[in-house]
Amino acid sequence: MSNKEGSGGFRKRKHDNFPHNQRREGKDVNSSSPVMLAFKSFQQELDARHDKYERLVKLSRDITVESKRTIFLLHRITSAPDMEDILTESEIKLDGVRQKIFQVAQELSGEDMHQFHRAITTGLQEYVEAVSFQHFIKTRSLISMDEINKQLIFTTEDNGKENKTKFTGEILLTEALGIKPDRSSI
Repeated sequence: MSNKEGSGGFRKRKHDNFPHNQRREGKDVNSSSPVMLAFKSFQQELDARHDKYERLVKLSRDITVESKRTIFLLHRITSAPDMEDILTESEIKLDGVRQKIFQVAQELSGEDMHQFHRAITTGLQEYVEAVSFQHFIKTRSLISMDEINKQLIFTTEDNGKENKTKFTGEILLTEALGIKPDRSSI
């Protein structure tokens, strides 16, 4: 007979090692104790953070999918007359992506960006690729980071007065992608 078989040896479950009278039975927990209230608060905070992370992951996936569709659309350009229609359609698709990025910015408003970095990076990278490809097809030149940032300035209405908010541009792209805008022209 081997050591693994037989009378149990060292592989016994921990609760079997205590005599019956020393086992911990379920004790009543005072749910209003300061420690329990603190843990309840931490639980709610973590649940809210995880929910936000999941919402950001979903938005990032949507951004990725729509950006890829835009890139595939741009690959279909074969002739000059066809080009204008496809560029117009790609601009409409990218406007939809920008609205998703605006939703990301709203979710991240007042938050530490580094905690949600992994949730949004993929979508933003794909967006930059789509915008860069579209710009290259239009102009036969590369787009600058400042030009991409300018596309990510959103106008919101705040109690009847117009309020321009640079929610995402530099902040999202700089923090999430690690891209630093070119400041030499300023």
